Amino acid sequence: MNPAGNGTEGLSPERLARKIVRRLIDSHRPERTDGDTSVRAAAGDHLYRELSRWVGPDGCHALFTRALAETRKELAPLGQIQLRAGSEPYIGGVAETVAAYGDTATAKALEAMLIQLVELLGRLIGDDMASTLIERSSFAYERSNLTSQSKREKA
Repeated sequence: MNPAGNGTEGLSPERLARKIVRRLIDSHRPERTDGDTSVRAAAGDHLYRELSRWVGPDGCHALFTRALAETRKELAPLGQIQLRAGSEPYIGGVAETVAAYGDTATAKALEAMLIQLVELLGRLIGDDMASTLIERSSFAYERSNLTSQSKREKA
């Protein structure tokens, strides 16, 4: 049931989640040039908005909160990260965390939180469905990004 041609067949849930998060992060990289942490935070904000459409804002916030709590136990930089339901950006405390721990450590911590989130979602609705939802949201983001770039080029 994996989406055709996405290369996720036979992957463990952890490896699948890591691959999905990498694609999500990479889809946000072209427009962001100011560091790894900002790309991961933007990917997390985007994922929150998109998943909220499918599982509702409260359900999505609960997933993010659980992922943050579980990952925070192992990664100190996440201690300063806050999740702000109904706010933009959704993931807060990023600049303070970068100042305290550096860009690399903060980026790795945010990525680990997103991986945990995808794993949790996979356990709830199945890995195939989680993969499909996130891939669709990434594709929609890439398509809208390409459309806005082509409009800027024509202007």
